Amino acid sequence: MERSHYLTAPDGTQIWYGTVGRGPALVLCDGLACDGFIWPYVIDRFIDDFTIVRWHYRGHGASSVPKHPEKISLDQMCDDLALVLDALEIDQAILAGHSMGVQVILNFCETHQERVRALIPICGSYKHPLDTFHGSDLMRRVLPYLRRAVDSAPQAIQRTWETVLPRQIWYKVAVQAAEVNGQLLRQQDFLPYLEHASRMDLNFFLSLLSALSLHSAEELLSEIAVPALVIAGENDTFTPMYRSVEMSEMLPNSQLVVVPQGTHVAPLEMPDLVNEAMETFLIKHGLLAPPAHTTSPAQRAPSSS
Repeated sequence: MERSHYLTAPDGTQIWYGTVGRGPALVLCDGLACDGFIWPYVIDRFIDDFTIVRWHYRGHGASSVPKHPEKISLDQMCDDLALVLDALEIDQAILAGHSMGVQVILNFCETHQERVRALIPICGSYKHPLDTFHGSDLMRRVLPYLRRAVDSAPQAIQRTWETVLPRQIWYKVAVQAAEVNGQLLRQQDFLPYLEHASRMDLNFFLSLLSALSLHSAEELLSEIAVPALVIAGENDTFTPMYRSVEMSEMLPNSQLVVVPQGTHVAPLEMPDLVNEAMETFLIKHGLLAPPAHTTSPAQRAPSSS
């Protein structure tokens, strides 16, 4: 059973975090507008080997929206992560990040690399993610107009955002637009993301999106000495595979795994492949004991529902 806790950041923001399992720490860092939907299969696989730490960024899930959402930054979020590790008395941890979580764990290394045992960036970018979203910088150019629209009628637009379409319809749109692989992804695995995203404070969401669009860890990558496993989805339209290839090439001690036909939610589409890659990586670097009997799990390809 997950053990849940809260801490209070210096600015008064309440940060939720939870732990399950036992052993060395494996910290899971979510994507934007996510509160853990991407991690169920990872948790199931590694719960017996690690103390798995989940936490909700400020403005996400069970954590509170900060008093000044327009001032949100990746540095703030990394400070929150340091507070979580302090609260749990964790000196060092393996950090896994999905989507925006890749930017978080890379940025964390800039000031706290001594607290990092290894990095597992999954389906994310190391710089300016809005410049490559769907193969263009259109999202970055449109973002200022979206912010002005929300500022002009915040309550009305927030209500529209929360109620505009049933979540099942958004799932079908995502499948039709090839944002996710409907042949591999179970609908029930994706709906929690849509539910959480619909409850996000839009002012905070757009402020954070702006901060992400300006962030780059490119100059930092060559200074990150810890082992890294970069996992990419072959058909990821949010954070394209070539960004993961570049990241892996610039990290001094890294390897790259590409999930065939995987999209931005590859850990849900091909969980066995992702988990096996993580297991092999962790054993290689002495972070996980090899199993007594080594077998290759059968690749699961769930049907859509």
